[in-house]
Parts: sequence; C-alpha cells; structure tokens
Amino acid sequence: MKIKDLIVTANRNLLRNKLRTALTVMAVFVGAFTLTMTNGLGDGLKDYIETQVKNYEGNNVIFIHKKIELPEGQSKNEPAEYKEQKENEQEFDPNSFAVGLDQIDRLARDFPEVKSVSPDFQIRSEYITLDDGKKYQVQLNALARGVTQKLEAGRQIDGDNQIVLQNDIAKVFSADFQGLIGREVTIGFKGGNPPAMQTLRLTVVGVATKGFMASAFSAIDAATERKIYELQRAGSPDYGRLTTFSFEVAGNDPQVVESVKQRLDKKGFTGETIVDQSKRTYNAIGVFQIGMNMFAFVALLAASFGIINTLVIAVMERTKEIGLQKALGMGQAKVFFLFSLESILIGFWGAVSGIAGAILVGKIGNAWASKYFLESFEGYSLFAFKPAALLTIVAIICLIAFLAGVLPAFRASRLNPIEALRYE
Repeated sequence: MKIKDLIVTANRNLLRNKLRTALTVMAVFVGAFTLTMTNGLGDGLKDYIETQVKNYEGNNVIFIHKKIELPEGQSKNEPAEYKEQKENEQEFDPNSFAVGLDQIDRLARDFPEVKSVSPDFQIRSEYITLDDGKKYQVQLNALARGVTQKLEAGRQIDGDNQIVLQNDIAKVFSADFQGLIGREVTIGFKGGNPPAMQTLRLTVVGVATKGFMASAFSAIDAATERKIYELQRAGSPDYGRLTTFSFEVAGNDPQVVESVKQRLDKKGFTGETIVDQSKRTYNAIGVFQIGMNMFAFVALLAASFGIINTLVIAVMERTKEIGLQKALGMGQAKVFFLFSLESILIGFWGAVSGIAGAILVGKIGNAWASKYFLESFEGYSLFAFKPAALLTIVAIICLIAFLAGVLPAFRASRLNPIEALRYE
C-alpha cells in the first residue's frame, strides 16, 4: 500500500466517527490558535522594533560608560562606600561615573584598534525654525563617528554646520523632503554667562527615516555640538566631564570589537554595540513569547490526551478489522504507521484550522488596533504571521500528535491476528 493510499485510508478511518474526531481536532485547534496568536504578537512586536531601531548602523562602534561595581556582599539598595581619590590626576574618580576628556583620550591610546573617539556632549536646545517661520521644540545630538542613519532624503553629515532633520520636524516644514535639502534652518539655544538666547544657522543635508531614536532628536555635526557645549558649560564645575563616549574600531571584525569590549571591562568600563542593544531587546521579546507559549502548550498537552483516547477507542472498535488485515498480510510496521498517520492527521487538521482562525482574528485585530489605539505607532501591526513560523507550528503540533498516538499505534501493531478475529 502506497503512502498516498495510507493517507486516504487514515482520513477515511477518522471520518467513521465524525463527532469524536471533530471534538479531538477542536482540542488541537485551541492549542494551535493560541500558539499562533502568541507568536504573531511577538513577531509583530519584533518587526516593529526592527524597523524602528535599525535606523542606525555601525556595528564597529562601541558605546562606553563606567561600570557600576559594588563591593562584595553589598546590595544595590545600600549606599555606595566612599573611596578616597588618589591625587594623581591620571586616575579615574572612583566616586563618579563621569570621565574627563583627557582621561578618555588616554584610555583610547591603550587600544591601538580604535580609529576614532566620540565624546557624548550633553547639550540643550530651545527651538528650530525654517525661514524665520514658526518655531518648534527640538533636541539635538551628534552621531558617534562610524554610525550612519537611514534617510528618507539627502545624505549623511560630512562637514561643519550641517543637520539631518528629525522626520516629524521635516514634515511640518515641507511634505517635499527632497526640497528641504540644501536649505538653512535656524536653531536657538541658551548659552553664555549669564545665559542668553543664541542662534546658529545650519544647512539641511538629510531627513531621517522614522524610528524610536531617529524621532527623538535631529542629528548635527560634532563641531556644532562641541560649539554649543562650550557656550553652555564653559566655566561650570562639570565642564569636560562626560558620562558616555564611544570608540570606533578600525575594520569590521566582530572578534576585534569583542576583544576591545572585554579589555574595557577589565579597566572598569561597560561597552556595547548597536547589535548588543538590539539583541537585549529581542531577548526580552523572546522571553515574553516563551511565557505566552506556555499557555498554548498546556492546551496542546490536554489535546494530546484526547488524541490518545480517540485512538485507543478506535483500536478497540477495529480490533477484528486489524486482525483481518494482518491475516491478509499487512505487517506490524504498516499497522503502526496507519494509526500513527491518523494521529498526525488529527494534529495536522487541528493545526491548519487553528492557524487559519488565528490569521483571520489577527487581521481583524490589526485593522481595529490601527484604527483605535495604534495610530501613533506608524507601521506597527499588532500581529505578524510569518510563513516559516506557521510551518514550524504545524510541524510541532504534528510531532506532539504523533507522540500521543505512539502507544495506541503500538498496541494495534502488536495484536495477534487470531485473537483479534475472535474479539467480541
């Protein structure tokens, strides 16, 4: 008997008792539906995070800050013990997370792999305007050397007095992003002593794509950032002391980047790349998916007992038939395969119907969510159903169904033909 014939026979056997089979398939349906919905929810979130976070590229750039180290036995809730700073100015202040510019430069010299250093100057800006029109609030920051961002129009910053506009700000200036390229905007900020409003004119060289980080600030060149910092912080006690900075590692070898991170760790610093930041986010989503999927596997576990029950009853009802088939030459392997195939088909039809139901509900949910409470999350689909994930769900459920059917199938294959024909 060919495999095709066995599949047809197995389906026909399942339809002998339509109600019992339908109830068993429905139990699998619940598990498949739940598993598909939870995975769809997680994949939808992953897709949105990926499109929003991956606006920046620069895997060889390490973002660095001093490592928080607690004495052995001290909990995070306890105040940190004061340590007297050595008079040698070369030392890092053990009581502060801030690092001086000269200290950053000396640290970089310990790493011959470092191509460039980017101090992260914290500046405050007041407004941005185009052609002396309406003023809008804006946050400004310079990208670390080696980091590039995705753009809707224009090019990357490559000189002084340049700006890449935040997507939302560009929209209020003009719907024609390309038409903004080359025009000048005015930024206002408070600086000097005493502080007074000052302005700078910057040339628009690009418009950023929409994203979490890209929607937070407009990017300016490093020289402009330093100029504003000098005007705002010169003479202040914390001048030249920064909490974060970055190293651009020459080349694009992940092993070299990892080596620099490990050596930074030994020196009391924590370094991470854009990849590390993304991985941490994806891991959190993965934990969420696993937690949600546990509910689905509980439902599938309950369904597996239904499959066992269905096949055990089927073996009892068809004992004489099995005996006749074996008397006519059907081997143990084929009997085992036939009943295993019936259990797999129960899982398959339950999985397919559960996935179809989940996709239907997901599409309705996406339409409803985007209309009512996801309006501000542009491009976010609440549920994302990926073919690879759906095929994996079908395979997992069929495997669970097969394992559930092993015992009844084995029992059927071991029946003695003579005793089976006498069975009442």
